[in-house]
Amino acid sequence: MAAIPTPEVAGTERQRARVTTIVFFIIGLSVILSYEWGAPTPSFRNDAPSIIFFAILVAAIVYIASRVSTLGLHRPRSCTSCGRRIPFDALFCPYCGYQFPR
Repeated sequence: MAAIPTPEVAGTERQRARVTTIVFFIIGLSVILSYEWGAPTPSFRNDAPSIIFFAILVAAIVYIASRVSTLGLHRPRSCTSCGRRIPFDALFCPYCGYQFPR
């Protein structure tokens, strides 16, 4: 029997799937846009390599930005007073009011 993923894990998996879809969409769209649709013989435009390279660059930036955002830069921590999960950069516990040292 498979373990049920926590909401945090499920959300991360959905975000990864969404980003992968966006990356493939960007690259596929660049290939479609670099094709010469009105030509009598099928061919790519003269600037097709530039279009595809730019799309790969944009897709890489989107992918890297999404990976950096899930590294845990905004990871929660536990309050030392009540033990509940709070934002990492909180100055006060929103549950018990404990003030954290700076």
